[in-house]
Amino acid sequence: MNKPASGQTRRDVLRWSAAAAAVAGLADRLNWTTKASAADAVEIVMDGHVHVTNRIYWEGIDPWTPTKYGWDFARARAAGVNCIIDNIGPYGYWNYNYTPKQALRLIDTLLRFSEAHADKMAIALSPADARRIVGSGRMAVFIGCESGFDHEGDPDVLDAFYRLGLRTVQFATQTGFNAFSDSALAAVQGGEKPDHFGGINEHGRKLVRQMNELGILIDIAHGTEAVQAQLIENSRAPVVASHETVKAVSGAGLSDEVLKALANKGGLIGIHGAAAVVGKRYRQWMASNPAGAANSGKAVFGMVGYQPSFTRPPGDHGEFIERMDREFRERWLALADWKEDPTALSSLPTADEWAEHVDYVIKLVGADHVAIGLDMVAGRSSVPADPTGYPDLIAALHRITTPENVRKIAGENWMRVLGQAKAS
Repeated sequence: MNKPASGQTRRDVLRWSAAAAAVAGLADRLNWTTKASAADAVEIVMDGHVHVTNRIYWEGIDPWTPTKYGWDFARARAAGVNCIIDNIGPYGYWNYNYTPKQALRLIDTLLRFSEAHADKMAIALSPADARRIVGSGRMAVFIGCESGFDHEGDPDVLDAFYRLGLRTVQFATQTGFNAFSDSALAAVQGGEKPDHFGGINEHGRKLVRQMNELGILIDIAHGTEAVQAQLIENSRAPVVASHETVKAVSGAGLSDEVLKALANKGGLIGIHGAAAVVGKRYRQWMASNPAGAANSGKAVFGMVGYQPSFTRPPGDHGEFIERMDREFRERWLALADWKEDPTALSSLPTADEWAEHVDYVIKLVGADHVAIGLDMVAGRSSVPADPTGYPDLIAALHRITTPENVRKIAGENWMRVLGQAKAS
């Protein structure tokens, strides 16, 4: 039903890419396995907020082949990344039936792709798994979910997704509030009030307890400040803000109060890479250029906030979802067509500006509570501009802090919180 832009089916892409992997993967294995002889001796370089499965699903790409835009395994691995949390995003599919349906489609896509490229990657269910995978010279991939695993928050659905490998969940959605939590983006994406519940409701608190019991890491990103504070308070395990910035540094992101509460619970913030939230100079440019500011987020907001332009008719037997898929794919593919305003180019953030956020968190709450969470997608400017730039971030970290702190920030902090997500 869902054919990639090339006209091939996703199953064709997975089948054919498996054959190519058997040949190309040999050289990769010979190269990577010389770098470490034991899993616990391998240095973890990890991005805790990646979107690659959506690209496989909607574009039909093989991300082990370098692409011209967005995030892919090939360029990230060449840049030193060996572990990620891949956040599937059922954007636009926001109701009881469509959200879990789209989440299942995406998880199945990732599982099949991982199996087809087992010589280069594997799904990690725990930090020990991840270290073993990385130690074998492959990319370790945790499955996360952004924008909703199920907008009703059915506990049985959550349990089923955990069994399929889901290990992190962004509690609030981008597409309006769900049945258990407000969303900071509700007004922007769904035209709804961001304070419908005043945070999370009782059902939300029950889901927090279930996530703690299962060992699903709770992500407070995109929640209102009330949601974030209540998630931190109600969780018995550390929680994370997987892709955020620091309000005191750029004017956008987490407040000092939330950062302190997050750290007191043992959690962390993954520093975002989008120019519109991380760069002080870029944000100043946005403030003086309203048209440019609108353009900076147009493509991404248009995709994330998609709603069908038609209604589901009575007696529908699949025609609605086929049309919805075609329409949403157009929004996703439009990300690649986005162009930055030429007058903004001199204001794009640098790796050192990104590291200012890290430095602030270190000084406020300590180096144990900050990590990398770039949220790199096509359709907007970011730092780094593409996955080849991870070494620039590591170099910037070395300019502001100690080697041991860099080791934590580059990956060990993510390992710690994933290992502490289960709390009885």
